[in-house]
Amino acid sequence: MKRTTTLFITLVFTVFLSNAQISIFDAVQTGKEISKGEKTLNELPPKLIQTVEFGSSLPSEIKYYFSTEEYFSAQEFTRRLSFELFYNINYPIIRKLTLGAVVGIQHQSQQSITGLKLGATLRYYFRNYEGVNMYVMTARSIGISDNIKNEAGEGNIRFGLQFPIIELEDFDDFRVTFNVFWDNDSYAIKKPLLGNETPDNMVFRSAYGLAIGLQF
Repeated sequence: MKRTTTLFITLVFTVFLSNAQISIFDAVQTGKEISKGEKTLNELPPKLIQTVEFGSSLPSEIKYYFSTEEYFSAQEFTRRLSFELFYNINYPIIRKLTLGAVVGIQHQSQQSITGLKLGATLRYYFRNYEGVNMYVMTARSIGISDNIKNEAGEGNIRFGLQFPIIELEDFDDFRVTFNVFWDNDSYAIKKPLLGNETPDNMVFRSAYGLAIGLQF
């Protein structure tokens, strides 16, 4: 537990305080270090893996794309936090690899954009299905707020590293998890934000975030 906490704090400081870019290599190396000492995958049978997570992220850039009678342009907005609540359900398809579905809600503070998310997740587990995993998620946005459209192709792409930090002794198979992720999010805008322009979309690019969850 102490080792996991130390590595987690190091990763958070690297991403958020030094403003460094986390790479796939960094995530793999960190995942390997955290997973040392866990049971091997062969000792555990395949099973459904479910996670409920609450998280927040800060985009590196927020851009609004629009057109006028004369040109197509973009306006950069002040970076603001996003907040989310996601439910994931996964099942192994081959050794160490699971495929799952994700549903949730995400709110972007900039322009008060709220969308329902539906998508899929592919996870790679380093040692067992209760331990450290690296994942890729893609999800489509379904507009809840009246300032965005429901259009195919507008949504999330995410890469992250998830690992358990606490096992709940009084509840079998329940554990608290932490999730560090990189995220791109986009929405088709319905109403003009600046004046008489024709809105296109708003992109929340290269966000880095943290989430805490319950896996069972």
